[in-house]
Amino acid sequence: MNKRPPRNGDIVEQKQNTLLVDGNALFKTGFFGAKNMYNHNGQHIGGLYQFITVLRKLLIEDLYHRVYVFWDGNFSGKLRYNIYEPYKSGRGKNYIDGTQPIDESELSQRKKVWEYLNELSIRQLKHEFIESDDFIAYYCLTKKDNEKITICSNDRDMCQLISQDVRIYFCDLKNYVDLSNYSSYFCHHKDNARLVKTMTGDVSDSIKGIKGLGEPKLISLFPEIKERKVYLNEIIDKAKSLQEERVTSKQKPLKILTNIINSITDGVQGDRIYEINHRLVNLSEPMMTEDGKKDLAALVDGVFNSSDITIKNVFKMMSLDGIDKEVGDYRYPDYLLPFKKLNEREIKNN
Repeated sequence: MNKRPPRNGDIVEQKQNTLLVDGNALFKTGFFGAKNMYNHNGQHIGGLYQFITVLRKLLIEDLYHRVYVFWDGNFSGKLRYNIYEPYKSGRGKNYIDGTQPIDESELSQRKKVWEYLNELSIRQLKHEFIESDDFIAYYCLTKKDNEKITICSNDRDMCQLISQDVRIYFCDLKNYVDLSNYSSYFCHHKDNARLVKTMTGDVSDSIKGIKGLGEPKLISLFPEIKERKVYLNEIIDKAKSLQEERVTSKQKPLKILTNIINSITDGVQGDRIYEINHRLVNLSEPMMTEDGKKDLAALVDGVFNSSDITIKNVFKMMSLDGIDKEVGDYRYPDYLLPFKKLNEREIKNN
């Protein structure tokens, strides 16, 4: 059934689609996923090619009025490191001098991606101390009422941000996850995404959870986590009841229940594990600095200088980097068409 045309006096508020990209996550997906992709000079181009190609796919699948890419800076994560020193220690990051192991090819391709995005009318931001997921979370929490957001990432912490107007494209799943299909991909209720991380930790970020507790075990003990929003105090109270029932029926107490009740972890958080983990993973309170908020506001409200940007510039860059050979001559002319349309929208909006 067709909607009626607006009558005189009707106010029609058009939805604005915005794409927020976790730059580090998307780059790493391509860099390590296309590790055998080299150009004619023997230079690895997998990270660069896949980054642009995935962005192109997303731009084809939906119309976006704005695209933002957020990057981690040299000291990004330090705000969490100040709370929990092992944070991301498995990645070899040094929060004292801001260094992290990275090979020359990865560094070179990251720089090229930045240059390409500038030419493709894509707004991007990197801050020394703020992580990309905090920028994305803060943007979602302060978005316009008429704005619909798609997040591109691999970070499961982002699940906390899913709402009626926010969905996530997971690069590894190659699919969109929203309120309608969340349960198809995850075993817990969407509103428990933060609770699960608080209790079980996050291996990728070196955050320890309750000793011996993983998500499958947590859900087997508390199946309501799959059905509805639950609270930490509720889980602890139920753990006490379950343990008391076992003692009453002369069963051996479960060690995992004891660990939950007494906040036992083999991490440095000690008995403050719930408090510390909640702060580390809670994207409803992103870790932002005042200058970071100002930088984001300037990025959103600023005029994008599109005057010197032409698709011809990008064609030349692709030819020099050997990406044109991966695209193939037969589709080379229209490969950048989605970016050209985005550029036209930026010029129009300015």
